[in-house]
Amino acid sequence: MKKIILIGFIIALSINAFAQDVEGVLADQKMTYAQVVAKFGKPDKYRKHYDEFGLTEDYYYVKTWLHFEETGKFKNFVIEDRRFAALTLDIDGGIRVGDPLSKLDNFKYGKPQYMKDYENGDKQYSVYNHRDDHVYLMVKDGIIVAILYDYPV
Repeated sequence: MKKIILIGFIIALSINAFAQDVEGVLADQKMTYAQVVAKFGKPDKYRKHYDEFGLTEDYYYVKTWLHFEETGKFKNFVIEDRRFAALTLDIDGGIRVGDPLSKLDNFKYGKPQYMKDYENGDKQYSVYNHRDDHVYLMVKDGIIVAILYDYPV
């Protein structure tokens, strides 16, 4: 019985260890169109289509893209302006485009890991946890210029 409790505790820790979110909306959280609009506002552009997994929706807000699959599950995001914050459940106030990368120097799950350089001068960093969930940061001159997340398959 103790072994089962320990395994359950470890699973619970891994699920809650690192919360990929935008303004508190967690990756894989299910939301309707009305809930998305109530939380983020009316999108500048909205696209939807159906496939074998259900409804897929894309919400565009200036330079931010929020992607929902499987009839409402939040799966991906790209943030390229200051309108929305990411990682708000792990960092007080979250991180936004325009914040210095140094804001994550004392991040409880470790500093962002350098990944590669791009021809335009951007550098890519990864904020990582043990479940292979990465939030990617594009950084130029020490400033975050984009925040990206793709739900692992």
